[in-house]
Amino acid sequence: MVTNNPLHMTKLISFLQKIKPYIGLFLSLLLIVPSLYIILEDITVIRKEYFFLAIGIPIYIKSLNKIFDDILNPNKNLFK
Repeated sequence: MVTNNPLHMTKLISFLQKIKPYIGLFLSLLLIVPSLYIILEDITVIRKEYFFLAIGIPIYIKSLNKIFDDILNPNKNLFK
């Protein structure tokens, strides 16, 4: 039975915050890899994949930055 317990909600929010960078990483790779594959067939033609690549790379970098920040500073929330 699911209850509306604040402890369960806190655990759920904490879990979602931990996996959010990994979801961003996965989604950005879903944009980057197919776009590169199509672009490398003929680089002289402007395609919509260039825009996917322009969107995917910043998301990828931001997600990796968040993941590595969490790895290097795991106890930053203990002092709040």
